[in-house]
Amino acid sequence: MNIFGIAIGVTGLALILVFLWMLTLSMRRKRLEQEKQEREAAYRKALETDKKKEHQERVSKAEGGDISTILFLAKEAERRNLKEALHWYTKAAELDNVTGMYGVVRVSTRIHQDAVVKEKSRFWQLRINAAEGSVQAKYEVGLCYFKGRGTTKDIAKGVDFIKQAAKENYITALIYLGDWFSSAQNPQKNFQDAIAWYKQAAQLKSNQGRIKLGKSYISGMGTPPNHSLGVYWLERAAEKGDAQAMYLAGEAWINKGSSGNSIAYIWLFISAYFGYENAKSLRDEVGAEIGVDTIVGLQTFAKPMVKKIEEKTVSKHAIIKVLNKLYKRNVPLQEGGSYNASDANADSMEHEEEQQDVPFTEIGVAEDTASKEQPPTSEGGKLDFSSTPIDKEQ
Repeated sequence: MNIFGIAIGVTGLALILVFLWMLTLSMRRKRLEQEKQEREAAYRKALETDKKKEHQERVSKAEGGDISTILFLAKEAERRNLKEALHWYTKAAELDNVTGMYGVVRVSTRIHQDAVVKEKSRFWQLRINAAEGSVQAKYEVGLCYFKGRGTTKDIAKGVDFIKQAAKENYITALIYLGDWFSSAQNPQKNFQDAIAWYKQAAQLKSNQGRIKLGKSYISGMGTPPNHSLGVYWLERAAEKGDAQAMYLAGEAWINKGSSGNSIAYIWLFISAYFGYENAKSLRDEVGAEIGVDTIVGLQTFAKPMVKKIEEKTVSKHAIIKVLNKLYKRNVPLQEGGSYNASDANADSMEHEEEQQDVPFTEIGVAEDTASKEQPPTSEGGKLDFSSTPIDKEQ
């Protein structure tokens, strides 16, 4: 009995010891696991801290303008946060990086296309096109900077881009710069610069450039007033069929000397024929000053001009030469030269010479028979504009 009890006691004790041993092992295992988890957590925390520190360093470097870092952050963000990617690509693009520009356009197509994003995408596509050499894109980029469309408003950058287009003889850019440098909204307006841009456009055969240059000479904007040179450029555009130029040329001749109203009526009559509404009322006002009989003669005189202009067969300076000869005008046949009225009867229209050494003067037209009832015409009673080769410019 005692042996049996002892055996039971020993067995129980052994079981208790085994339980305690297993409990100890379990606790030790848990402790080790916990320690492992703590070490891993500490390691992850250290990695995250290092990663955050590294990211902050990259952000700081990127904010400082380092292109490679900016593009790295943009590429990383493109996988997880498109708005952040757009931010970094935009920053690279603003530093004139073409990869950044492409990134803005690409990411913009993947996010919600609100009006702001669309404008930004369009702007950077224009910048890409400009970087690849498109003259029109350079001009349009300049307009975007002027108006803050798709980008931050920056007048200086706008002027720079439009000048780039103008230097490649993009006429719209030349006209815009002329308008800008003569604008009251420009705090640094410069009339001399304005007239230089208009002159370049006019020399590239732009009717709009001719009109603006002519008006500048007549008004004395950026240059001493010069009526004869001003009407020259207006009449050059008028010869090419520009109805507004015809109207302005007519307006410029009103009350200019004894024959001014006759010349004015001719241009206003032609302008009205080509549909320029303002010309009709002004034509009638001038007509009231010169009388019905003279009007009939002037209309007969102007109709061959209308036909030639309509058919686009007016040779260079043909109408200007005719008016110079008939009205003894001093209108130059090109910038830097003037028509010598005293030689009008000596030279044929085909071989009329431009007097390069005669300075421009204000028009003082003498009374001639054109202001009477029947205006003079060329031989045979008909006006001939075809004596010189047809001007090929458009």
